[in-house]
Amino acid sequence: MSGLIVLALLGVVWGFIRQSQVLMAARAHKAAPVAAPGAAAVLTLAPRARIVSASTDAGKLVLHVQTATGGEVEIIDLATGRLTAQVKTAP
Repeated sequence: MSGLIVLALLGVVWGFIRQSQVLMAARAHKAAPVAAPGAAAVLTLAPRARIVSASTDAGKLVLHVQTATGGEVEIIDLATGRLTAQVKTAP
């Protein structure tokens, strides 16, 4: 009888540990699509280029960049940090 009580107690402890791991994995999975600190966009500007303006809309960052060869509009997805579109204009 004592052996069954010990096995039941071990089962309860194992269940708590297993459930906490499942909950932590679910929280990490939910936090991944949101703009995480690790999802930073890296955008290298040309020499003498400058950002004229920046705005956000619908989860996108829109940058207006002035370069020596003309203007650019760069659209970056805030959730992934990736460049999704780039439009260049003539000088």
